[in-house]
Amino acid sequence: MSETPVTLPPATEGLPQRILAAVDFSEDSRAALIWACRYAECTESELYVLHVVHDPVSNPGFYRRTPEDSMQPMSEVAEKMMEQFLADTAEQHPELDVRDTVITRYVSGLPPTRIVEVASLLKADLIAIGRRGTTELPHRLQGSTRERVVELSEPPVVVVGTNDPDKPSKKEKKRLEKQLKKERKQLKKTLKLQQLLDSEDSDDG
Repeated sequence: MSETPVTLPPATEGLPQRILAAVDFSEDSRAALIWACRYAECTESELYVLHVVHDPVSNPGFYRRTPEDSMQPMSEVAEKMMEQFLADTAEQHPELDVRDTVITRYVSGLPPTRIVEVASLLKADLIAIGRRGTTELPHRLQGSTRERVVELSEPPVVVVGTNDPDKPSKKEKKRLEKQLKKERKQLKKTLKLQQLLDSEDSDDG
């Protein structure tokens, strides 16, 4: 009697079935998205891409880049930014089926806790996140979001960065220089005001 050959299914036990990539539109988060796309393809997993809408203290006006943006809710601006982010990523990596395979999600709140909460709600098996975000100051707050996510997350967290994580991109460098100029300007105003108040106190005395 001849035996019927048995075809075994792909070994998927223990592999992630649902991946959550958290993005803030930085280059490091793009690297995390690309990694997640490739990994999802290899494991045939669902891929959710999450952006947490918030007004970052370290980068005011993040969602108000044009006069038109100022008239719209931050959530709507975030959706437009996500569409452009995914389109740019797909153009840079045509081998990845980015726009047709990912499922986008948006929530408001503080990024670390919301990322972990959404991962729990989605029952994600894995979180992918960038090493350094757009809204983080490299020297004072570098890695604060991802470190908090790693600390709070139940599923494993994969931290992905660009090839040279210590060197900011031209766009980020320009933003930081602009922010430093703004802070210096504000400091000068504060010092002048303090000098004026000291002068008035001296005259009163």
